[in-house]
Amino acid sequence: MHTKLEQLKSEIQNLGKLAVAFSGGVDSSFLLKVAHDVLGENLVAITMHSPYIPAREIKEAKEFTRDLNISHKIITANIPENIKSNPLMRCYMCKTEVFKNIIKTANELGIKHVSDGTNLDDLGEFRPGLRALKEFGVMSLLKNFTKKEIRELSFEMGLYTHDKPSYACLLTRLPQDYEFSTDELRLVEKAEDILIQNGYANIRARFDGKSFKLEMPFAHMKNFITDDKFKSIISKLNSLGEFEITLDLKGFRKDVLL
Repeated sequence: MHTKLEQLKSEIQNLGKLAVAFSGGVDSSFLLKVAHDVLGENLVAITMHSPYIPAREIKEAKEFTRDLNISHKIITANIPENIKSNPLMRCYMCKTEVFKNIIKTANELGIKHVSDGTNLDDLGEFRPGLRALKEFGVMSLLKNFTKKEIRELSFEMGLYTHDKPSYACLLTRLPQDYEFSTDELRLVEKAEDILIQNGYANIRARFDGKSFKLEMPFAHMKNFITDDKFKSIISKLNSLGEFEITLDLKGFRKDVLL
Protein backbone atom coordinates (compact mmCIF):
# COMPACT_ATOMS: atom_id res chain seq x y z
CA MET A 1 0.00 0.00 0.00
CA HIS A 2 2.73 2.45 0.91
CA THR A 3 4.76 1.37 -2.11
CA LYS A 4 1.77 2.30 -4.25
CA LEU A 5 1.68 5.68 -2.54
CA GLU A 6 5.30 6.39 -3.38
CA GLN A 7 4.68 5.34 -6.97
CA LEU A 8 1.69 7.70 -7.10
CA LYS A 9 3.80 10.58 -5.82
CA SER A 10 6.44 9.88 -8.45
CA GLU A 11 3.82 9.78 -11.21
CA ILE A 12 2.35 13.08 -10.05
CA GLN A 13 5.80 14.67 -9.82
CA ASN A 14 6.46 13.76 -13.45
CA LEU A 15 3.30 15.57 -14.55
CA GLY A 16 4.58 18.94 -13.37
CA LYS A 17 1.09 20.46 -13.18
CA LEU A 18 -2.24 18.81 -12.48
CA ALA A 19 -5.95 19.57 -12.31
CA VAL A 20 -8.05 17.26 -10.14
CA ALA A 21 -11.75 16.80 -10.83
CA PHE A 22 -12.73 17.31 -7.20
CA SER A 23 -16.05 16.20 -5.74
CA GLY A 24 -15.07 16.40 -2.09
CA GLY A 25 -15.44 12.64 -1.66
CA VAL A 26 -13.00 10.15 -0.15
CA ASP A 27 -11.10 9.40 -3.36
CA SER A 28 -10.65 12.84 -4.89
CA SER A 29 -9.84 14.33 -1.46
CA PHE A 30 -7.06 11.78 -0.99
CA LEU A 31 -5.71 12.41 -4.48
CA LEU A 32 -5.84 16.16 -3.95
CA LYS A 33 -3.90 15.95 -0.68
CA VAL A 34 -1.18 13.74 -2.19
CA ALA A 35 -0.93 15.95 -5.27
CA HIS A 36 -0.73 19.07 -3.12
CA ASP A 37 2.11 17.57 -1.07
CA VAL A 38 4.00 16.91 -4.31
CA LEU A 39 3.11 19.84 -6.56
CA GLY A 40 2.19 22.64 -4.20
CA GLU A 41 0.95 25.63 -6.21
CA ASN A 42 1.12 23.68 -9.49
CA LEU A 43 -2.18 22.06 -8.59
CA VAL A 44 -5.80 23.14 -8.99
CA ALA A 45 -9.02 21.50 -7.84
CA ILE A 46 -11.98 21.89 -10.19
CA THR A 47 -15.51 21.18 -9.01
CA MET A 48 -18.70 21.09 -11.04
CA HIS A 49 -21.79 22.49 -9.31
CA SER A 50 -25.02 21.42 -10.95
CA PRO A 51 -28.60 21.15 -9.61
CA TYR A 52 -28.20 17.44 -8.85
CA ILE A 53 -25.26 18.04 -6.50
CA PRO A 54 -26.32 18.91 -2.92
CA ALA A 55 -25.15 22.23 -1.52
CA ARG A 56 -23.56 20.40 1.42
CA GLU A 57 -21.16 18.60 -0.93
CA ILE A 58 -20.03 21.87 -2.49
CA LYS A 59 -19.65 23.42 0.97
CA GLU A 60 -17.46 20.53 2.15
CA ALA A 61 -15.36 20.69 -1.02
CA LYS A 62 -14.76 24.40 -0.43
CA GLU A 63 -13.79 23.80 3.19
CA PHE A 64 -11.35 21.03 2.28
CA THR A 65 -9.46 23.13 -0.28
CA ARG A 66 -9.51 26.17 1.97
CA ASP A 67 -8.04 24.22 4.90
CA LEU A 68 -5.18 22.98 2.70
CA ASN A 69 -4.80 26.29 0.86
CA ILE A 70 -5.38 24.68 -2.54
CA SER A 71 -6.52 26.70 -5.54
CA HIS A 72 -10.15 25.77 -6.20
CA LYS A 73 -12.31 26.57 -9.21
CA ILE A 74 -16.05 25.91 -9.14
CA ILE A 75 -17.94 25.68 -12.43
CA THR A 76 -21.69 26.21 -12.24
CA ALA A 77 -23.69 24.26 -14.81
CA ASN A 78 -27.32 23.60 -15.66
CA ILE A 79 -28.86 20.19 -16.22
CA PRO A 80 -28.00 18.97 -19.73
CA GLU A 81 -31.12 18.51 -21.86
CA ASN A 82 -30.28 14.90 -22.64
CA ILE A 83 -30.48 13.77 -19.01
CA LYS A 84 -33.67 15.55 -17.96
CA SER A 85 -35.51 12.24 -18.32
CA ASN A 86 -32.93 10.38 -16.20
CA PRO A 87 -31.96 7.87 -18.93
CA LEU A 88 -29.90 4.72 -18.42
CA MET A 89 -26.74 6.37 -19.79
CA ARG A 90 -27.17 9.58 -17.79
CA CYS A 91 -23.77 9.18 -16.13
CA TYR A 92 -21.97 9.03 -19.45
CA MET A 93 -23.93 12.02 -20.74
CA CYS A 94 -23.31 13.98 -17.56
CA LYS A 95 -19.60 13.23 -17.34
CA THR A 96 -19.19 14.16 -20.99
CA GLU A 97 -20.34 17.68 -20.09
CA VAL A 98 -18.43 17.69 -16.81
CA PHE A 99 -15.06 16.77 -18.27
CA LYS A 100 -15.51 18.98 -21.30
CA ASN A 101 -15.84 21.94 -18.92
CA ILE A 102 -13.13 20.80 -16.51
CA ILE A 103 -10.60 20.27 -19.31
CA LYS A 104 -11.47 23.66 -20.80
CA THR A 105 -10.90 25.34 -17.43
CA ALA A 106 -7.65 23.44 -16.84
CA ASN A 107 -6.32 24.37 -20.28
CA GLU A 108 -7.14 28.03 -19.67
CA LEU A 109 -4.95 27.77 -16.57
CA GLY A 110 -2.11 26.25 -18.58
CA ILE A 111 -2.67 22.74 -17.27
CA LYS A 112 -2.91 19.82 -19.70
CA HIS A 113 -3.18 16.92 -17.25
CA VAL A 114 -6.52 16.17 -15.57
CA SER A 115 -7.28 13.29 -13.20
CA ASP A 116 -10.40 12.14 -11.44
CA GLY A 117 -10.64 9.90 -8.37
CA THR A 118 -11.66 6.62 -10.00
CA ASN A 119 -10.19 3.74 -7.98
CA LEU A 120 -9.50 0.05 -8.61
CA ASP A 121 -12.86 -1.07 -7.22
CA ASP A 122 -14.70 1.30 -9.56
CA LEU A 123 -13.07 -0.28 -12.61
CA GLY A 124 -14.71 -3.61 -11.84
CA GLU A 125 -18.24 -2.19 -11.82
CA PHE A 126 -20.68 -1.17 -14.55
CA ARG A 127 -19.99 2.55 -14.77
CA PRO A 128 -20.99 4.20 -18.06
CA GLY A 129 -19.25 7.39 -16.92
CA LEU A 130 -15.86 5.71 -17.31
CA ARG A 131 -16.37 5.80 -21.06
CA ALA A 132 -16.34 9.60 -20.95
CA LEU A 133 -13.02 9.59 -19.09
CA LYS A 134 -11.42 7.53 -21.82
CA GLU A 135 -12.85 9.68 -24.59
CA PHE A 136 -11.48 12.87 -23.04
CA GLY A 137 -8.15 11.39 -21.98
CA VAL A 138 -8.79 12.00 -18.29
CA MET A 139 -6.33 10.21 -16.04
CA SER A 140 -7.35 8.00 -13.13
CA LEU A 141 -4.27 8.23 -10.95
CA LEU A 142 -5.87 6.09 -8.22
CA LYS A 143 -6.60 3.16 -10.53
CA ASN A 144 -4.22 0.89 -8.58
CA PHE A 145 -5.72 1.68 -5.16
CA THR A 146 -8.70 -0.06 -3.60
CA LYS A 147 -11.26 1.98 -1.68
CA LYS A 148 -10.09 0.32 1.54
CA GLU A 149 -6.50 1.39 0.90
CA ILE A 150 -7.57 4.95 0.14
CA ARG A 151 -9.53 5.13 3.39
CA GLU A 152 -6.61 3.70 5.39
CA LEU A 153 -4.07 6.08 3.86
CA SER A 154 -6.46 9.00 4.31
CA PHE A 155 -6.72 8.11 7.99
CA GLU A 156 -2.93 8.00 8.31
CA MET A 157 -2.75 11.45 6.72
CA GLY A 158 -5.30 12.83 9.17
CA LEU A 159 -7.94 13.53 6.52
CA TYR A 160 -11.44 13.76 7.99
CA THR A 161 -12.75 12.35 4.72
CA HIS A 162 -11.31 8.90 5.57
CA ASP A 163 -14.68 7.68 6.86
CA LYS A 164 -16.95 9.82 4.74
CA PRO A 165 -19.80 7.72 3.30
CA SER A 166 -19.68 7.06 -0.42
CA TYR A 167 -21.85 9.47 -2.33
CA ALA A 168 -23.61 9.55 -5.69
CA CYS A 169 -25.50 12.43 -7.27
CA LEU A 170 -29.19 13.03 -6.58
CA LEU A 171 -30.24 11.57 -9.93
CA THR A 172 -29.53 8.12 -8.49
CA ARG A 173 -32.39 8.66 -6.02
CA LEU A 174 -34.93 8.88 -8.85
CA PRO A 175 -36.35 6.14 -11.09
CA GLN A 176 -34.74 5.56 -14.46
CA ASP A 177 -36.56 7.24 -17.39
CA TYR A 178 -38.33 9.60 -14.97
CA GLU A 179 -39.03 13.18 -16.06
CA PHE A 180 -37.87 15.07 -12.98
CA SER A 181 -37.93 18.71 -11.95
CA THR A 182 -35.34 20.79 -10.12
CA ASP A 183 -37.87 21.16 -7.29
CA GLU A 184 -37.89 17.38 -6.86
CA LEU A 185 -34.10 17.33 -6.62
CA ARG A 186 -34.32 19.94 -3.87
CA LEU A 187 -36.90 17.81 -2.03
CA VAL A 188 -34.55 14.83 -2.06
CA GLU A 189 -31.69 17.04 -0.90
CA LYS A 190 -33.76 18.44 1.97
CA ALA A 191 -34.90 14.97 3.03
CA GLU A 192 -31.34 13.68 3.18
CA ASP A 193 -30.15 16.85 4.92
CA ILE A 194 -32.72 16.24 7.67
CA LEU A 195 -31.45 12.70 8.21
CA ILE A 196 -27.78 13.68 8.03
CA GLN A 197 -28.26 16.50 10.53
CA ASN A 198 -29.75 13.98 12.95
CA GLY A 199 -26.81 11.59 12.73
CA TYR A 200 -27.79 9.33 9.82
CA ALA A 201 -25.15 10.07 7.21
CA ASN A 202 -25.06 6.80 5.28
CA ILE A 203 -28.57 7.04 3.85
CA ARG A 204 -30.52 7.41 0.62
CA ALA A 205 -33.94 9.03 0.26
CA ARG A 206 -35.33 7.39 -2.88
CA PHE A 207 -38.13 9.44 -4.44
CA ASP A 208 -40.63 8.53 -7.17
CA GLY A 209 -42.72 11.70 -7.19
CA LYS A 210 -45.23 10.33 -4.69
CA SER A 211 -43.23 8.76 -1.89
CA PHE A 212 -39.89 8.62 -0.13
CA LYS A 213 -38.27 5.26 0.56
CA LEU A 214 -35.46 5.60 3.10
CA GLU A 215 -32.46 3.29 2.84
CA MET A 216 -29.90 2.85 5.59
CA PRO A 217 -27.60 0.07 6.84
CA PHE A 218 -29.35 -2.64 8.86
CA ALA A 219 -27.27 -1.69 11.90
CA HIS A 220 -28.86 1.77 11.90
CA MET A 221 -32.50 0.73 11.51
CA LYS A 222 -33.19 -0.16 15.15
CA ASN A 223 -31.44 2.97 16.35
CA PHE A 224 -33.47 5.05 13.91
CA ILE A 225 -36.85 3.65 14.94
CA THR A 226 -36.08 3.86 18.67
CA ASP A 227 -34.31 7.22 18.45
CA ASP A 228 -35.74 9.85 20.83
CA LYS A 229 -35.69 12.18 17.82
CA PHE A 230 -37.64 9.77 15.60
CA LYS A 231 -40.95 11.63 15.79
CA SER A 232 -39.19 14.94 15.24
CA ILE A 233 -37.34 13.57 12.20
CA ILE A 234 -40.54 12.19 10.67
CA SER A 235 -42.32 15.47 11.37
CA LYS A 236 -39.62 17.36 9.51
CA LEU A 237 -39.82 14.93 6.60
CA ASN A 238 -43.61 15.32 6.55
CA SER A 239 -43.16 19.08 6.32
CA LEU A 240 -41.69 18.60 2.84
CA GLY A 241 -45.12 17.66 1.46
CA GLU A 242 -47.82 15.02 1.52
CA PHE A 243 -45.62 12.11 0.55
CA GLU A 244 -45.70 8.55 1.85
CA ILE A 245 -42.54 7.77 3.83
CA THR A 246 -41.32 4.19 4.24
CA LEU A 247 -38.19 2.48 5.53
CA ASP A 248 -36.72 -0.01 3.07
CA LEU A 249 -36.14 -3.24 5.00
CA LYS A 250 -33.71 -4.43 2.33
CA GLY A 251 -31.23 -1.99 3.83
CA PHE A 252 -28.72 0.31 2.20
CA ARG A 253 -27.85 -0.47 -1.39
CA LYS A 254 -24.93 1.03 -3.23
CA ASP A 255 -25.83 3.35 -6.07
CA VAL A 256 -25.11 2.08 -9.56
CA LEU A 257 -24.63 3.50 -13.06
CA LEU A 258 -21.98 6.01 -12.06
